[in-house]
This record gives sequence, structure tokens and C-alpha cells, in this order.
Amino acid sequence: MQERIGIIDLGSNTTRLIVMAYQPHLCFKLVDEVSETVRLAEGVGTDGMLKPRPMQRAIEALKMFYSFCRATGVHQIVAVGTSAIREATNQADFLHLLQQETDLDLRILSGEEEAYYGYLGVINSLPFSDGFVIDIGGGSAEVTAVRGRAFGNSISQQAGAVRFTERFVHSDPISKKEFRALEQGAAAVFADLDWFSASAGPVLVGIGGTVRNLARIDQKRRHYPLDRLHSYRLTYQALEEIVDILRNSSLYERESLPGLNRERADIILAGAVILRQSMLQGGFSELLVSGQGLREGLFYEHFLAGQKVPLFSDKRAFSVQNLALVHNYEELHALKVRELSLSLFDQLQALHGYGLWERELLSYGAILHDIGVEVGYYDHHKHSAYLILNAALLGFTHREIVLLAMLARYHRKGSINVSEYRAILADDDEERLSRLSALLRIAEYLERSKSQVVRALRVTIKDSGIKIHVQASGDATVEVWDANRRTSLFKKAFGREVEIVIGE
Repeated sequence: MQERIGIIDLGSNTTRLIVMAYQPHLCFKLVDEVSETVRLAEGVGTDGMLKPRPMQRAIEALKMFYSFCRATGVHQIVAVGTSAIREATNQADFLHLLQQETDLDLRILSGEEEAYYGYLGVINSLPFSDGFVIDIGGGSAEVTAVRGRAFGNSISQQAGAVRFTERFVHSDPISKKEFRALEQGAAAVFADLDWFSASAGPVLVGIGGTVRNLARIDQKRRHYPLDRLHSYRLTYQALEEIVDILRNSSLYERESLPGLNRERADIILAGAVILRQSMLQGGFSELLVSGQGLREGLFYEHFLAGQKVPLFSDKRAFSVQNLALVHNYEELHALKVRELSLSLFDQLQALHGYGLWERELLSYGAILHDIGVEVGYYDHHKHSAYLILNAALLGFTHREIVLLAMLARYHRKGSINVSEYRAILADDDEERLSRLSALLRIAEYLERSKSQVVRALRVTIKDSGIKIHVQASGDATVEVWDANRRTSLFKKAFGREVEIVIGE
């Protein structure tokens, strides 16, 4: 039975709602997302008082999200507040007003709790186990150390994009004097974090709207071919160039900067300087961008309830299976195609020379190759590729996602063409993809009737060519006939003639 849960995050700049449909410990998918810029931290002075207008904007947004959940049948709602409400001296007044307007129960997170849920979102979704996570919000920045996938040191600093903009940015474009003060303010944030260093953990992960927006600007500047922020690598050099553009641009000019959300145009420079300073002082040459964070961390705690620690033991395998289940794949067919593909891979290892990484990709590609049938049978190989490219696959790099999508794209027919994604792929990936796709294509047609009639394969390799012997539990005439018609990619990829025969 599928359940639904709404996760609401009231931040200093933006409040967001995500709605997840799920079956506990089995599968889930994002079904809705709404965000509203409320600038709750706007105008907060030394007295720490939230101002009436920002409070009212926040309450109206929360009321809207609560009503939306109720109207769409979402009865499980988890709502949390972070930096602005946590530090407000009139926090009780805000909560009292909220209770008068709605039945929503808002939980105020401590700085450590905010860091922890951000860590959960990241560690369950990105390919890393040691390093640091930085979350730059509107009112605060959290830095967390990760060791062996475990939550380590964390600190929350009053250094957010809204807070620093109000403190340091009063001219447009920013003056040299104000920019120096902004840099000095950012440097002070990280000055005493002696445990925050690339030498102590080589990977720095960034979460939050500021980080995502800066990454999107870089993608637009590079004409990046994949419309995906999660797992994107933003270099220090690229960030330095973006900061230079932002500091020399007026607000009007920033509003039309490709990739920049207009609602962040006035605060993005402060956020960028904080992020740049963190990379500079920590000695990080690049940042791994996470599209998941606090809200997803809260969801994972709920989805994996009952586990001692809410972590996926193998996030890559889980997310592939999750995607397959969400799109109602034919399990027996997919498993047989995987079995036959891997049998060919193992027996031809002397020819292709690939290892466990390629074997894993082939295995996942076999599971996902037909998910596009849910969209429509005709051109389902293209639909499968599209779904993979746009899915929330966990723990994969952009290169790996493109390879998986192209395996699905070419599992039926066609010559390999990766020109669209050359900026992401390695120089030898076209050959790698050709060889893996050739194996997947033969396996697919040996399972043509989806009846698992082909029981096993035996491969013999000779100078004259390759022979694939089919062991069947019934009549496999059609499968062998069709597979023999689909060997052109194999011949091109391996430079060998191939014949598929029954028995012998």
C-alpha cells in the first residue's frame, strides 16, 4: 500500500514543500514540490527580532503548504524550521501566530540537527564516504565532517546569504570596500575550523539553494549537456570566475544572468563569497553539488524507520531497483537479460579486458533497459534513456548515468553515437559503450519471448570468430534466429565474427 508524506522546510530565505509517495523500505518517488521565497530573516537586527512582514509571509506560505497537503490527501506532514526561527528572540510569538492560523506542528531544529539531516540527504544520495558537507542557507552555514559514511564534527555559523547581504552589501554593484568587508566576514566564519581541510577528507559536498544556483550558472556558461545538478562538480576556478562576474554586475544585470534564479539575484554574491572562502581555506579544488539535503534527510529517516541508522547499505543497487519498481518493470525478463549479459561479459573478459565497474554498469543497464515501455512500446529504448537521465539515481556520477542511459538507448538497435555527451564521457567510453551494448543487445534478443527459455550460454573464442552456444529448456529457435540478426554491433565493437547456435 503506497503512502504519502509531505516534508516542509521553513528556511531563512525560502520555505519548501516536497511530497513523497513511498512503500517503506521498498520504493519511493517525488510526486510534488513547491517553494516560496519568504525572506524570514529579512531585517533582523542585533535584537534578534523577526519583523512582522517576513513573519506574515512565512505564515501564509506555511498555511498554503498545509492546505495543499490536506487537499491532495497527504495526511503525514513533517514541518521544520531552521536558522531564522531558531535564533529569533520572538520565536514564541511567531509560533503562537502560526498556531492561530493553522494546525501545522512546526519543529525547530538545532544547528546540529539541521546539519545531521543535511548529512543524511547527502550520504544516501552521493558517491562519497569521507569528506565534508557545507550547507549555505539564508541565515546560517553548517559544516559537517563525514568519516566512513558516519556523521562527525559539525558546526553552525551565523553566515547565510541573506544575513551577509544585509550586513555587508549596500551598493550596486558592490563597492571595493564593501567587497573586502564581505570577504573578511566570510574568512572569519572558517578561521577556527582546524578540522575542516582537504587533507582530512578529500571531498567537499555543497547543499542548499545558493550552491545549486551557482552550479546552474556554471552549467550555462559551459553549455553543459546534462540538465542535472545532483552530483555536478563545480571547480574553485569556475566559482572564482562567477564571483568576479557577480561583483561587477548590477542587480538588474544579475537578474538576466543565465542560470541564476531572479529571486536570488540580490543575495547570490554573498552566498558565493561564503562558499568560495570555504573552499579556499579548506584547500578544496572542487565541490560536489548535492540536489538533496535537509528535506530528503528527513524523508530517509522516515522511509528507513526501524534501522539503527537510516542509511542505504548499497544506495546504487537500491536506487536502480527503486527506479525499476516505480516504472513497473518486468522483473523476470530483466533478471534473465542481466544473467545472460553478465555471462557473456565474464566469458569474453579476455577480449574486452573490463573489470568490476563495467560489469556493475552492465548489470544495472540490464535491469533498467525496458523501463521506457511504461511510456510506450514504440521507441521504448529512447524512453528508457530519457527516464534514466532524469531520474533521481543515488550514488552515481554524471558519467555513469550517461553510460546507463546510453546502454538502454542502444539495447535494441542503432549505431552508438555519444557526441551529445562528449563533455561528460571519457575518451574511450564510446568503445566501452559499444562493447557493453553489444552484449546487452544479444542478451535481449535471446530473451525475445520473455519466457526465459534460454537457460545458459557457453562461449568459445577462436581466431576465426566467436561462437555462442545456447542451452535451452524449450524451443529457442526464434530467440537464436533473432539474436543472430542483431550481431552487427558486436562484430564492429569486438572486431570478430560471431555465430549463435543451439547446443553443441
